[in-house]
Amino acid sequence: MRNSKTLVSLDGKSDWRQQLPTQILALLPFTLFFQVGLMYAGLIFFLLAWALSGDWRNKLARIQSSALLLPVVCLSLLSIIISTLHPHPAGEFAAAFSHYQTYWFLFPMLSLASGEWQQKAIRNFFLGAVIAASLFYLNSIGVLPDIKLFKSYVVYEGNKSILLGLLMAIAAAWMLHEWRLRKNLHLWRALTFAYVVAALVLCTKSRTASLLFLLLCGLLIFRNFSFRWWQLGALAGTLLLGGAGISYVAQLPAPVTCLAKEMHENFKMSGAQIVLNRGICTVHQVRDFGQTKQATQDGMRLELYLNTWQMIAQSPWIGHGVGNWLPMYQQKAQGQISEKMTTPHNDYLLYWFELGLGGLLALLTIWLTQLRVAYQMVNSEHTERAMLVSALTVAMMFAACFNAILRDGVFAFAMLILLAIPMAGVTRTALKPR
Repeated sequence: MRNSKTLVSLDGKSDWRQQLPTQILALLPFTLFFQVGLMYAGLIFFLLAWALSGDWRNKLARIQSSALLLPVVCLSLLSIIISTLHPHPAGEFAAAFSHYQTYWFLFPMLSLASGEWQQKAIRNFFLGAVIAASLFYLNSIGVLPDIKLFKSYVVYEGNKSILLGLLMAIAAAWMLHEWRLRKNLHLWRALTFAYVVAALVLCTKSRTASLLFLLLCGLLIFRNFSFRWWQLGALAGTLLLGGAGISYVAQLPAPVTCLAKEMHENFKMSGAQIVLNRGICTVHQVRDFGQTKQATQDGMRLELYLNTWQMIAQSPWIGHGVGNWLPMYQQKAQGQISEKMTTPHNDYLLYWFELGLGGLLALLTIWLTQLRVAYQMVNSEHTERAMLVSALTVAMMFAACFNAILRDGVFAFAMLILLAIPMAGVTRTALKPR
């Protein structure tokens, strides 16, 4: 009898240890909307719980069965090979090399079995987005305290502020998808969606996030695109309206400043005015840079892209080596406004520059694999989560055009945590048609 109780106790402890990683991962999406240290602490606790949870046979089987394993292995091998062909920059190589291994952090999360924890994680993500929207509203009326925990909501802080905008755009798109699937609480879902979208548009001041939200809405609308005449007409009409809008904006007077911080502090503009002005600035910057090749402080990305592309053209096949972008760019851009930039703000250019054409193809292969998995999920037992994978992958691919989505851990780990929610437990066997 005593031995029987001991076995029950041990079994209970084993169950508790096995459930802890999923419980922590379900909470991680909530932490993304606050100081980055909370996210990193959560990741550390998750990895410790995962390492102690046992069940290694099933976990390794799920990792081996992941469609992402082969492309991630290829990227890592390529980064090792390229590292042997080029000199290692002092103080840059170790950090730069680690960035190409970031996707490995995804596999412990993918090794977890599917379960109710995934829906809980989605709800926590939505809760975080609602709280973030509330903090933006509180700041807009001047009552949010200027303390470290809320600083990203009070001051436009660059990458962290951009991430908040991207997260809210993704959350709004996921909410729209969940609203379409669920048959209950329609009014509550509609109000929550509108609450988050209004904060995204009016308060985040992020051009990338606002455009991403429109793109994801288009993805949801055309998810079953079958080349019907009305769908083609709607797409053509959208493109025509977009072209006409850009042409009209190009004729407008230039805003007094294009810097979000100056608009907020010196001119007391609202979030909506800042987004509108920054949109006008973007069109003007592209037009002016095409004519004069002169960039402004807010539009220095154009100079970054041009200079980086010129350096890529010098060694397009094997790149310039891991970690060599920063020292080579500072030498290339001496005296230019973008001289002090630490990333090219474009992952496609960064991978091509450092790893050569193979690096660019490896990155695209990983993301296209995610889209292929999402397509296969549609006709499997995971059909409800297919659009979540599609939307997040499109968000990563789009945001990588303007930001260091994988180069910067602030973006990369947040995206991988979100990716793990719908993809955990999705093996090749589970992707077979129902």
